[in-house]
Amino acid sequence: MTDHTWNITTVRARQAMRIVQQAIGGGDWETVKIAHIDTGYTNHCVFHMPPEAPSGALLAGLGVNYVEAGKPPLDPLSAGLLLFPGHGTRTSGVLCGDKPGTFVGMAPGVPVVPYRVAETVVLHKETIVNAAKALRHALEQRQAPVISISLGVQSVFGNKTQMRQLGRAVDAAYEAGAMVVAACGQTRQNAPDLMQVQVYPSRYSRAVAVAGVNQKRRICYDYEHDRDWIDVWAPADEIPRPNSLRGGGDRQCLIEQGGGDGTSYATVHVSAAAAMWLRVRGRELDDGGYAGWRRIKAFRKLLRTTARPIQGNDVTGGGPVPTDGRGILDCEALLKAPLPPLASLRKQQRLAENEVD
Repeated sequence: MTDHTWNITTVRARQAMRIVQQAIGGGDWETVKIAHIDTGYTNHCVFHMPPEAPSGALLAGLGVNYVEAGKPPLDPLSAGLLLFPGHGTRTSGVLCGDKPGTFVGMAPGVPVVPYRVAETVVLHKETIVNAAKALRHALEQRQAPVISISLGVQSVFGNKTQMRQLGRAVDAAYEAGAMVVAACGQTRQNAPDLMQVQVYPSRYSRAVAVAGVNQKRRICYDYEHDRDWIDVWAPADEIPRPNSLRGGGDRQCLIEQGGGDGTSYATVHVSAAAAMWLRVRGRELDDGGYAGWRRIKAFRKLLRTTARPIQGNDVTGGGPVPTDGRGILDCEALLKAPLPPLASLRKQQRLAENEVD
């Protein structure tokens, strides 16, 4: 039987949020916000939205729609082959949902700016460019310190110009100190060769790459024998989530208890943790000189040193579990850990724009 709070419990999100509440002392998230690049949003009951929450939760008015230009980033829930209607609602609900007694996400009430860049989780052609534009907008116009991307492209589906545009956007975020948190995808070791191609932007070494574990704290998606690019694992199987596929308008409040799977969900766990960490450690980071890329390197280093052990590998034909310190996200330990010394941080010199296999 699926524990309906297993994902929250596994990453110790509630303990971490108590630390956040103690740190802010009744205040708000200040400049911390998360840009959520996905299929957009719907008016689901788990979201607090302006004017109800002018400085928190889903800030739809600040987002952009790159699919239907000039319109709000509202997901029309279009049905069709290979489309993922409501994906943005489901993932952002796990990220910031806040309706006590019904559904509460990882970081309830954290400000989220929704972007609509595609109708599917598999980027290709113009949607690769849309994602790059959204990333730039989130960085330059919204000053979002965390950019969450539960989408991806295998390099075979994008030409060099499109992939370079996406890579340059990741490079710009890295230099500015904005964390690009991205999903590694659902490849398996026994999958066809096409499905073994690594997924971008998570594959860029300047992004924070997130893979998935199940309720048993075992790897549920694996990546051949190459895991060097993965920074952390997080819950990615049977995730409770809000759903928008039935009902309609502001009245809808459908919750699926254990309906979500995939590294899309693992990603928003880590994005929420990044926002918590920035809210708790923000002044210390500013005062200590952790600017630009140093902020990202400090976060990634702590993700590894505070991670909890992976218990095994449930992928058919899967390899051994990591033994190099990488493991499962632990939000409480992340927030409690002291910052690594500046001198211990090294810049990732390789440009993302040139980093496509």
